[in-house]
Amino acid sequence: MTVETAAAPAPWTPPPVPVPAAYRDPDYALLPDGRRAERLADMLRARAAATPDVDAVLEVGRTTSWAELDRTANRVAQALARDGVRAGDRVAYVGANAPSFLAVLFGAAKLGAVPAPLNALLAVPELSVVLADARPAVLVVGAGSGPAAAAATGSTRMVAVDDGVAGAVPWDTWLAGADDTDPGVVVDPQDTAVLFFSSGTTGRPKGIELTGANLGQALAASYYLLDLDVRSVAMAPIPFFHVAGIGLALAAVLGGSALLLEAPTDLAGVAELWQRRAVTHAVAVPTVLQMLLQLPAVRQADWSTLQYVIYGASPIPVPVLTDAAEVFGCRFLQSYGLTESTGGITMLMPEDHRPDPADPVAVARLRSVGRPMPGVPVRVVDPVTLEDLPPGQRGEVLIGGGHVMKGYWERPEDTAASLLPGGWLRTGDGGSFDDGGYLFLHDRLKDMIITGGENVFPAEVESVLTGHPGVVEVAVVGVPSGRWGESPHAVVVPRDPASFDPDELLTWARERLAHYKCPVGVTVVGTLPRNASGKLLKRQLRADLAS
Repeated sequence: MTVETAAAPAPWTPPPVPVPAAYRDPDYALLPDGRRAERLADMLRARAAATPDVDAVLEVGRTTSWAELDRTANRVAQALARDGVRAGDRVAYVGANAPSFLAVLFGAAKLGAVPAPLNALLAVPELSVVLADARPAVLVVGAGSGPAAAAATGSTRMVAVDDGVAGAVPWDTWLAGADDTDPGVVVDPQDTAVLFFSSGTTGRPKGIELTGANLGQALAASYYLLDLDVRSVAMAPIPFFHVAGIGLALAAVLGGSALLLEAPTDLAGVAELWQRRAVTHAVAVPTVLQMLLQLPAVRQADWSTLQYVIYGASPIPVPVLTDAAEVFGCRFLQSYGLTESTGGITMLMPEDHRPDPADPVAVARLRSVGRPMPGVPVRVVDPVTLEDLPPGQRGEVLIGGGHVMKGYWERPEDTAASLLPGGWLRTGDGGSFDDGGYLFLHDRLKDMIITGGENVFPAEVESVLTGHPGVVEVAVVGVPSGRWGESPHAVVVPRDPASFDPDELLTWARERLAHYKCPVGVTVVGTLPRNASGKLLKRQLRADLAS
C-alpha cells in the first residue's frame, strides 16, 4: 500500500511590484554613458564628462560644478598617493556635509582606497573607538569638527578643512602641488567601496563593508523612482555618514542634480529655503511636515516647483498626509532599509499616498513601509525556525539579493550571525506582509514586550498614541510587572505640557487597543533620548524608568 504525503506548501512571497518604464536595467543603475554603475569612482567620472558645467553642489554664496568637484577629487587622490595611501587603505572623513566630503569620498575611491565617513556627532571617546577600529591612513576633519582631532591617534595623518586644528595639515596646503590628473585606478566591483559604522545603539559600533556592486544595485532600486535629472534641486539634510545621505548624493550624481547643502536655522527658514532655491526633492520627517502646515506662509505659497517629499523614521498620520498633499500638491515617498542593506529596500509609492478614503485597506497601508523594490527579495520568517510566514503573521524581516553587505569589518563571528546561507540578511526587525505585499514593521524584536504571555509590539501602540492631538512624540517600552511579567509604559513628549492629561491619553488608548496592549502608565518628558545618529535609545528609557 502506497501512502501519499502532502507536499509542503511553497514559501509565501510578496507579489512583484510593477517596474516603472524609466527603470532601464533590472540589476544596476546606469551611468550617463550607459555603463553599469558598479564602481564608486566611475559615478563622478561619468557625470563630470557628461555635464561638466552643471551645478553639482549649492551652498551659501558658493556653487560647485561637476567638473570642479571632479578635479578636486583628483587632487585628493594625488595627495593621498603622495602620502603613501594605497588601494584598500581607509581614508576617514568626519564633518558636516560639504563639497570637501564628496571630494574625499570620490578621491579615495579613484585611488582604490576605502572612504570611511564617520559620525560627526560622536563624542571624542566614542570617535576614538571607531578610529581605532578603522585605522585610517588619513583622517580629514571637516569644517566645524575641530574637536574630533582630539580622538585621532598619533599614527594617523590629519588634514583639516578649517585652519588652526592642532596637529593637522590645512586642506589648501595639503592639496597644494597635487595635480588634477585622475589616477585611473580600476577596482573590482566586489571589493569594499565604502566603510560605514553602525550607530552603536546596542553596543560597540560595527564597521559595515559595502561594495561597488552593492551601491550600483541599491541605486537601481531607488534612483529611477525619484525622477532626478539636471533640472532637479535635491536637499541633502541627511548627513553623509548615513547610508541614506550617501544614497541621495549618489542618486544626484547619476542624474546630474544639484545637491543643496544650505541648512535653515528654524522652521520658517525651511519653507523659505524650499521656495528660494526652487527645491524639487525635499527631505523631511513627519513632525516637521506637521509643523510646516501650521504656518500661514506655507499655505499661501506657490509649490508648483516641488515634485517630491521624501520622508522616513515614522509614518505620517493620515489627516496630516491629506492636508500636506493638498497644500504641497507633490508626490510623497517613504522607504525602509538598513546600512547593511545599502539603504532602502522598500518603497511606499506616490500612488499609495492618495488612497480612496472609502477603502480601509488602502488607508491602512499608509502605516506600512511599502512594497519591496524591483529586484529586492524580502521575506518574513519565524525568528527561531526561519520558516517563511504567511501574510498577517509577524516575524523577522530578512533581506536578500545584491543589496546585502559584504560583511562586518574584521568581525567574522558577527557576519556569520547576521548573514544566513543564501546571502539572507537578518534585520532583527519585526514585520509582517499583508496580502498585497505591503510590509508593516512592528518594532525591533528585542523591543517586543511579552505581557501575560501575549506579544505586544511597541510600534503598534506608538502608532495609536501619536494619533492623539496632544502628542508630539511617544516611545513605548516594557516595565517589570509582578503579575504579567512586564507591561507597556508610554514615554510622551506632549504638544502643550500645561494642558496635557496622561489619564485622557490612556482612555484614548483603551478605546483603540486591546486591553493588554494599553500602557499601564505615562511619563511626560521634554525630549526622547537619542544617540548621535538620532536613533531612539529605548534601553536608556527602560533604565530611567527602572530607577
